[in-house]
Amino acid sequence: MCEISESTSGAKNHVYPTTTATATVISPAIRRRALMRNLRIALLWVVVALLVTAYAFSRPLHDFVEYWTAAHLLLAGKNPYSLSEMFKMQQALGWRDSIPLMFLSPPWSLSILAPLGLAKSYAIAWVGWVTILTIAVAFSSRLLMDLYFGDVRIPEISDTTLNRCLFAFTFYPVLLCLKFAQTAPLMLLGVAGFLHFESKRRPVVAGTLLSITLIKPHLLYLVWLAVLFWSWQQRRWKTVASAVGFTTLLTAIVLLLDPQVCRHYWELASGPYLQAYPSGIAALVRKLLGGVGTFWIQFIPPSIGLIWFAAFWWRHHMNWSWFEQMPMLVTISVLTSAYGWHFDQTLLALPVIALAGKRAKALGRLPLNLVILYTALNVVLMLLWPFPSLALVPAPVLIAVLLFRDERAGIAYLSGERFRDAGESE
Repeated sequence: MCEISESTSGAKNHVYPTTTATATVISPAIRRRALMRNLRIALLWVVVALLVTAYAFSRPLHDFVEYWTAAHLLLAGKNPYSLSEMFKMQQALGWRDSIPLMFLSPPWSLSILAPLGLAKSYAIAWVGWVTILTIAVAFSSRLLMDLYFGDVRIPEISDTTLNRCLFAFTFYPVLLCLKFAQTAPLMLLGVAGFLHFESKRRPVVAGTLLSITLIKPHLLYLVWLAVLFWSWQQRRWKTVASAVGFTTLLTAIVLLLDPQVCRHYWELASGPYLQAYPSGIAALVRKLLGGVGTFWIQFIPPSIGLIWFAAFWWRHHMNWSWFEQMPMLVTISVLTSAYGWHFDQTLLALPVIALAGKRAKALGRLPLNLVILYTALNVVLMLLWPFPSLALVPAPVLIAVLLFRDERAGIAYLSGERFRDAGESE
């Protein structure tokens, strides 16, 4: 605010600009409300920490027990893919099933789990592992919210960094995954990090992070197929090279601890153990047919997924955008995966955030019908949890329908920078 003051000195008038500063005064009532809100949040975190710690000391065996035993066997120079060795260690921890819970991920994944073999306390190791998974979800949520929401600030949803970090936790499979201490949050971080660094034109870092998803390569098989096709089309191989290099490094570390680990893994993967456990959306059909001699049915969904990908790539390859195509790729990959469980749908947090961000940018808010639909989906997933084969269907099917409808309607995603540029051009 500028004021004009005049004074007369001799025959001349002098004009002196003066500036008046306006201070923002925060009332005591607002300060008290903010303080009480922060105290309630802190109290909530303390309660959650106490509950998680208490649960850890109850020694939850699903599914952390397979990581714990595999890591300890690896560091002890034994076979982490041995049914007998795993069963012996798990029985000592209180495992009551007639067969062990086996670690089925490829050998390079053991490098990520190996530090667990140094822990003496099962409960403390569980807390540490779940803490890492929780941080992975929070970082993934922040990266994806920044990508798909951009500068849109919706109160209690995307207005603060904390809210952006927490958004992914509203999806029920994420919470279920943390309860079971599964590795899907690390994969979510890998694909979110890939999107982030690919948008920054840093392919080496993007490829390195994407290689984390090879913990369970079958869950994002269409993403990897797209990476190969895109790299060949663009003649840009840094992403693939860095992913291969990092995976090779992880494998080399495991080979130093167990030179026969690849052979051990192949013996387990080609044996009867894997065939005896129907999973994925084909599990229901296999169970109805009795399971015996039906292992080939597991590979019908990914065959359909490959056919879909051929059409999808042909339609979009000339104007390919990872930012725009990744939500559908992840959704169809998870839906048609040969193997999968309810908690693996943690990866669907990516298309969930993408869909929400698209609506938020179009309307400046989240529409009520979308919020109701999202809430209903979470409720359905909770109710279907006792029925694993059925629980795998609703989320990816609904998300795929919404993505397909938006594509038909011509609704495109806009990143933060592109959104600002579009607004300025208008």
